[in-house]
This record gives sequence, C-alpha cells and structure tokens, in this order.
Amino acid sequence: MFLVGIVIPSWHYWADPCRIQPMYELYFSTVIDSRLSQKNVKVNIIDLRGIRLDQQIYHIPEHDLYLYWIAKTGDYNRIQKIVEQLRLSYPKSKHAAGGTHVDIFPEESAKDFDAIVIGPGEESFISIINDYRGGILKKVYKSYYKDVHYGNYPFMRRHYLPESAVVNNLLFEKYGGDIRSTCVLFSRGCNFRCKYCVYNVPPMVQMRSPESIEEEIKYLKDEYNVQAINLKDEICIPISREVAIPFLETIGRSNIMWRGQTTVAGITEEKLALAKESGCVELAVGVESVSQQVLDIINKKITIKRVRDFIKLCKKHDIKVKMCLIFGLPGEPENIVEMTRTFVEETRPDYISLSGLDPIPGSDIYNNYKYYGIKYIDEDWEKHAHLIYRFSDYEDVGLPYEYDATNRWGKTFSRNEIAENIKQMQRYFRENKMIY
Repeated sequence: MFLVGIVIPSWHYWADPCRIQPMYELYFSTVIDSRLSQKNVKVNIIDLRGIRLDQQIYHIPEHDLYLYWIAKTGDYNRIQKIVEQLRLSYPKSKHAAGGTHVDIFPEESAKDFDAIVIGPGEESFISIINDYRGGILKKVYKSYYKDVHYGNYPFMRRHYLPESAVVNNLLFEKYGGDIRSTCVLFSRGCNFRCKYCVYNVPPMVQMRSPESIEEEIKYLKDEYNVQAINLKDEICIPISREVAIPFLETIGRSNIMWRGQTTVAGITEEKLALAKESGCVELAVGVESVSQQVLDIINKKITIKRVRDFIKLCKKHDIKVKMCLIFGLPGEPENIVEMTRTFVEETRPDYISLSGLDPIPGSDIYNNYKYYGIKYIDEDWEKHAHLIYRFSDYEDVGLPYEYDATNRWGKTFSRNEIAENIKQMQRYFRENKMIY
C-alpha cells in the first residue's frame, strides 16, 4: 500500500484555527481517492491544528509521500520546519507542495520540496504519485486552470477527518440554538483584480454544476445532519444572472440555511430576494474602506453609494450584513476612524469584520510597494497572513510593513497608528455587539 499524507498546518494566525474546515486538503484527498484508490493508494489527512509546534512531529505517522497546499504565505515557515523534521524521522519519504505561495515563489519552494506544483493541483498531484511510484519523480509539475476546471471533479468528502473537525456549532452561533454547520466551496476563483489580494486563483470563476451542489448538500445532511452551510467561495452569489438564478434555486431546493461572502458588484434586488428565499441569513461583503479614494486606489470596482444601496436591500429582504473592512490601505485619509464610525452609524450593518492590511506576497501592493509609499515589508513569512486582527486584537502576528511619512496621496499612518486605529474601532464594534 502506497501511503499519501496530506498535511494541514497549524494555521497559527487565527485565534480559533478549528472554526472552519480545511477545504483544500479535503478536496485533494477526494480527487486522489477518486483516481487512485483502486491502485493500492491510501490517502490520510494529518491535522496539526491545535497541536503545539514542538509536539507536531509526534503526531505525524510515516507515509511514502507528504503533500502540502500552501494557500497562505503565513503557513510557509511552519511547513518548512515540518518537512525538515520529517526528513530526519522518515528519510525515504518525499515531499511535494503547491498553492498560491508556491506559484509566487517557485525557486524558493523548489529548494524545500522534492517536487512542486505550479497552477492547479488536481492533475499534478496525481502525476506526482504515479511518477514517484514509477521512479521518475520530476522537480516541477505545471498545469493551467483553463485546462483544469473545478466543476469536473467530485465534491469533497469529509470522512478523512473526525466528525468534530467537520461539523461545529460556531459558524451560525448568532442564529440561535445548536446549529450543526460546516463549510463548502461551490466555486473557485474571482474575476476581480484588487491590488491587496492574491486569492483570485484562478482569475476567473469556475462553478460546479447545480447537480453536484445539490448532491453535496444532500450528502452533508444525510451523513452529518448538517443544518447550515458557510459558503467559502470568493463570490458566493454569481455576477451573471444566468448563473446566479439556477445556483440559488438549487440551494433553495436543498432546504438548508446558509451564509457566504460576496461583492456589491452585480447584486440586484432579484438576486437578494431569491437568496433569502433559498435560505440565506447573512452576506459578508468586502467593502474594505469607506473612503472612495482608497477603493479607487486598490481597484475595488465599487462605489460607496453601491455599498449603501446593498445594505438597504439586504435589510429590506431580512438578510444580515457583515461588512468587511481593512485599515492600513494606501491613501487612507487622516480621519478614517471618524469616517468609518459615521458610515457605520448611518448604514447600520449587522456585523463588522475589521482587519489590518497585510501586503500579501504576490499582490500588487507587495510587488510595487514603493509606488504605494511603503518603506519596507518584512520578509519573515511567519508574520504574513491574509487578515490581521480579524477576530481579535490579540492576533498580532502581522502588519509587517511601514509606510514612509508621506506618499503620493498625502500623510500616512505609522504601523503603531494603524494598530491603534484597529483596536479603537474594534472596541467600538464590540460595545455595539457587531463582532463575532
């Protein structure tokens, strides 16, 4: 039996790393099983969340091949250490990695792994397993998202993890009772090109079919008694009406509660009405800033007016709004705290997710940091995560940069000032019961 271990790192940058489920690891396990389970290959998921760093090696049994999907740069250093330790414990084993960080830094990654994946992982991971077993493992495996469509593969099965890691009652705790819930991913990719982001992977939306979506929801209800789902899609309500209507109707037929994140672009009253009818209770929307200047600088492709209209429409259809904001973006006016408080008091979103900017490696802000007036960016990957302070002002693992005193848009905030602005606003949001 050829043993493949897919490793979930600690996700140390989150206050509660077990709150959501490991989508990529579950998905790739399912894909590999669907193609190779009849060829004497067994896949296991090795979950290191919640385990002390110095104890993790003792929780990793020997496998022939270890796979890592490094979607966030913040995981890289810890995975690197795991690989070093496993090479000492199991010198015959091989290690392969893909994901956004590997796409951005292939040369660095190639030094740490026996094989790397550039682009989507489905076919490359299959090839790596087959090549390793055949004694012809290559260093680099590359494919293209245009040739590897998310909708052509089976939905992720969850039996690789214990039920406690698949279902919890935290994701819908604001909606009463002990609601059994889990995360799903019905599409991947994003059409937008925001300057602070690298998670538009692929740079288009690949939807699964309505039949596959309906089948997965039935599976979750039958196998795990799931009552609600958290859509982790980058855009949970498709921009295209022709795609959005049958998508929402499919969820509606499944009779399940749901929430997800979306954009105000392309949202119409028709879509929101159907979303409510289909079981939607909450939509998170990436507003990022209440300053139109900032939105234009980061290429957000939305206006403050559209945000206001979106919140009004959600209230009309009894869908709660979680407004996602980022402090520390380039071009912030000196009164950003007052502007934000005023906007919130005027529009009254139900919840707020406020975080500090991380100039994520690979983003335009990272690649062209001098243009944005940034003096330096810390190259310690341990300090990089997508959303700093998102759930707590104790998540101080980031803000790994410092602006010059001024940039092309005027006076800037120091790192300490950005942190204080975040903490000040989070206190305000907590006092008003707008954070969960």
